[in-house]
Amino acid sequence: MFKHDLGDGADLRIFDRVQAPAFLTLVEANRDHFGAWLDWAYTITTVEDAQAFIKRGMSRYAEDGLPWTSIWLDGRMVGGILFFPVDWHARSTMIGYWLGQEATGRGVMSRAIRAMLGVAFDDLKLNRITLEAEVNNRPSRAVAERVGFAFEGVHRHGWVRGGNFVDMAAYAMLASDWQRLKAER
Repeated sequence: MFKHDLGDGADLRIFDRVQAPAFLTLVEANRDHFGAWLDWAYTITTVEDAQAFIKRGMSRYAEDGLPWTSIWLDGRMVGGILFFPVDWHARSTMIGYWLGQEATGRGVMSRAIRAMLGVAFDDLKLNRITLEAEVNNRPSRAVAERVGFAFEGVHRHGWVRGGNFVDMAAYAMLASDWQRLKAER
């Protein structure tokens, strides 16, 4: 089983359906926190819903080798990272992430994203990873910038949340950016 130590009591684990109760607990405790940006925070209300969400990640992992991971801190699930399907022709994908309020401000998400970028760029040899966050989602944008993603512009009405079109800040990291960032550490 994949488990990556992030330090300070945090680790990454590949999402598995046995984690559904912990995922549901996380969503319930952070419904409004997540729901400010992620519609699924309001649709995951049962263990079965949580299992269905996780099953999508397990299927994607089987298809393209890029796992969806849960983030754990001191033995409790506090967040997650997912990837959209890989475009193998362009060797690119998009990353998404969420972190419960109780775990913010500790650098956990930055460390988790860096670990998963290593899998995507170093192991799978992807060339480009994109990331989008609502323009007003300052915490998510700050994580993207802290990790080293380059801001590329705004996709006007690039997503629908709560039935409304929202503008999305677009970021990307190339394999060459990743290699430079690793050399600087």
